[in-house]
Amino acid sequence: MRDTANPTAYSLPPVPKLVKEEPKVPETKTEAAKNQPRPSVRKTEPAERPTPTARSAPSASKTTPTFDLSTDGILDLLIDRPEMIEPGLRVHTGREAGASGARFATSVGRIDLLARDAASGWVIVLVAESGQGKDLVGDLLQLMGWVRKHLSAEEQEVRAVVLVDEVPEGLEYAAAAISDTVEFRRYRVGLTLEKIDV
Repeated sequence: MRDTANPTAYSLPPVPKLVKEEPKVPETKTEAAKNQPRPSVRKTEPAERPTPTARSAPSASKTTPTFDLSTDGILDLLIDRPEMIEPGLRVHTGREAGASGARFATSVGRIDLLARDAASGWVIVLVAESGQGKDLVGDLLQLMGWVRKHLSAEEQEVRAVVLVDEVPEGLEYAAAAISDTVEFRRYRVGLTLEKIDV
């Protein structure tokens, strides 16, 4: 551009200022949520408490608590405390780490509790299912035979304790035939409340 006051002088147009602008990155959902104004929180007055009234009698819809111990519950208790069956009884522990006589699997069926008595004899404990009948003795003899063949030494005794809640019908003759090695016991669950001085 020519300066009219000085014909030989030229003036240049002003140089624009260079500003480095950052490229705009689209906002993420979380950033957009951060930039939103927060809603105001109104404080509310606490609700009035109801005035206490006399306690009413328990409603008839509430039922009396019951203790239902299944055969698995009974077995769990006996695994923890085998001395409840007889003093000196202990759960068998195998040579392999972690092997236990609790719910011991054999090729002829499961032994609920395989234990050793004070004289190191074998004791097979079965908790009979409700309604288990004559086949109970046959299954038991199979398990006793398996322990005698695979686990016991020549002189070791193998015997069984069968726990029932009710005596199965027609079992008395079969039980009489094996009474020298098998003992049947009825189990009962009780609750005792004792007064204590505090």
